[in-house]
Amino acid sequence: MELSNYKRGMFDRLQRIGLNKQRLVDYSSLLGGQVGRLIFSMLYFITLARALSLSDFGVFATSSSIGIVLSRLSGLGFVSPLYRVATTKPSLLGVYTAGFLAASVLTFPFLLAVALTLHWLIYSELLTLIAFVLIVMAEILFWRGLEAVIIVNNGLNKYTLGSSIGIASVAAKAIAAAIFWYLGFTNLELWAEIYFVVLGISLLISIVLFYPKQRLKWRPKAWFIRLRDALSVSAAECLFYMQSELDKVLVLVLGGEMLAGLYAIVMRLIDLTAMPLRALSTMLTQWIMRQRQSRQLAKTGLKLDALIALVSVGAMVAIALLLSFFPNFLGKSISLGASYLWLVLLVPAFRNAIELHTDLLYGHERMASRIWLLIYLAVMKASLLALILYYTTDFATVAVWLNAAFGLLYFVSAIVVYKIILNKPADQAASK
Repeated sequence: MELSNYKRGMFDRLQRIGLNKQRLVDYSSLLGGQVGRLIFSMLYFITLARALSLSDFGVFATSSSIGIVLSRLSGLGFVSPLYRVATTKPSLLGVYTAGFLAASVLTFPFLLAVALTLHWLIYSELLTLIAFVLIVMAEILFWRGLEAVIIVNNGLNKYTLGSSIGIASVAAKAIAAAIFWYLGFTNLELWAEIYFVVLGISLLISIVLFYPKQRLKWRPKAWFIRLRDALSVSAAECLFYMQSELDKVLVLVLGGEMLAGLYAIVMRLIDLTAMPLRALSTMLTQWIMRQRQSRQLAKTGLKLDALIALVSVGAMVAIALLLSFFPNFLGKSISLGASYLWLVLLVPAFRNAIELHTDLLYGHERMASRIWLLIYLAVMKASLLALILYYTTDFATVAVWLNAAFGLLYFVSAIVVYKIILNKPADQAASK
């Protein structure tokens, strides 16, 4: 009996060792992908900022931000059911891929109408209609499609493949921007056309070569079962990107193109600090979906908040130091924004931790709670930023106050999220 128990204990320990090794391999693949994307994102960012004027860069960044937000409504959120079935029931991928495509076609006219309206309201004197539509639709149609391919492969535990697709897609943008800059082009309208074509080709190649081969199946009843989950995720993601992206548009409206360009550069450099951490967030979300241990999740999340703060601030200090010694290392336009990095050192820690909080709620199926939290954060962030810009448009002063604004957002998010995980039952939206 004792020998049998000993063998069983040894077997359990070996299983745990094997599982931990596999998790390490999976995390390494995801991290490698994020590091690769970070490198090419940096190259893309540098070369595009060199090619475009500061005001044009601000206009492009804000137009792209609008496309990113609207892309979260494309397909009615059916990327989420795709990810869930890839993780738990891969045989249903053909069913939900068809649902995702049908929903994408259904939402396209509405998103196009919204884009046209926003151009009329904000961009009519800043950018031609065709250029604005190309930038926005490149995000809605092509980049969101690439994300779907990556997400499905990650759900199938094909992390290396998913990472490779992400790296190749960002590399394609970086190469296109480098050629654009090398040839001496500075026209934003021309870049909009190139951007649209490059992302379209990248999506086509990814679908043909890397999307799981399954026959598409028309099953509306199956889609409706997951519709509530999909709509909840779509709304939550749209709200998340509203509070993380549309601040650039708000700065454009209240402060003008130059201020928007500086803000976009600073926030882009801050965003680079989050890319390696997203691999950890992806693994954590999948673990949550399988384990559902609320109290342990809350404790883990608090530790991760501290880790994220340490890594984020360290990364920001490294970037700021580099640009202090080599101010033109990333180009003249970026150096103008980079000179303010020492004033926003705490922003990456708060911003990246908030992103983790939304992933915690998603993984633990607190969909309604996630939506309400994101609504509150979006309104709160817009109000704080508008208040700052009302009193000052001096970017150094704005940068200092951003630390306090993001700090307040973080503490609200942390209190709400960990209280929900510990005390409230899971929403039923995605559990059916």
